[in-house]
Amino acid sequence: MTVNNIDMPEASQSEDYDLLAYEAKRVVDQVLTQSFVHMSDTITDNNENNLQRERFIELENDKSQTKIQEESIVKWPTIEEFTNTNIGLEKINEYIDKQWKTSPSGQDPCWLYVIDFIEKKSLEFNDLYIYRIQYSIPTRRQPIPKQTVSIYFTFDVSKVKPKNTPIQVSFVLETMRLIHYPDKFRFRQVWLENILLLKEKLANELDF
Repeated sequence: MTVNNIDMPEASQSEDYDLLAYEAKRVVDQVLTQSFVHMSDTITDNNENNLQRERFIELENDKSQTKIQEESIVKWPTIEEFTNTNIGLEKINEYIDKQWKTSPSGQDPCWLYVIDFIEKKSLEFNDLYIYRIQYSIPTRRQPIPKQTVSIYFTFDVSKVKPKNTPIQVSFVLETMRLIHYPDKFRFRQVWLENILLLKEKLANELDF
């Protein structure tokens, strides 16, 4: 499996710098995400901010998304086949390669990503496996991007259904509440672009 890792600095830099830069970026990303959600919920009469908020509302309420009913190219594992978390990493990467990258509005090559397994949540009747995709656009001048866009995948593995039942896969985009499913979703790069632009705008307004 090939996963584009864009979080760490170039290999030629020192190990100490790698660790410090990586940790600093993680903390800043967390603060920006929390601040962004708060700002989105408290927008008032500012015309520019209202316009940006309306664009997100339009995307989230786009009914054409719910009309899409196509068989996914990727064969998601059954409960019996899902034996370790690496299977989830491989399937998400396969899904991106076969469907998001080939979509008419799919991602440009300039977008790179890294996939991480985040945690397992054990419930009474099922286990939830959470994965995160982080997208960004690194450049030679800025190999460590200031902002990233996260998409969170959930693999719902039932404890009570037959072992040959396919697991349920869903995902949400950062800053959005709408839950998507692979067979009812058409990838739009503009979603990543809008999230990235708003996070950059917020970062420029923050006074540390």
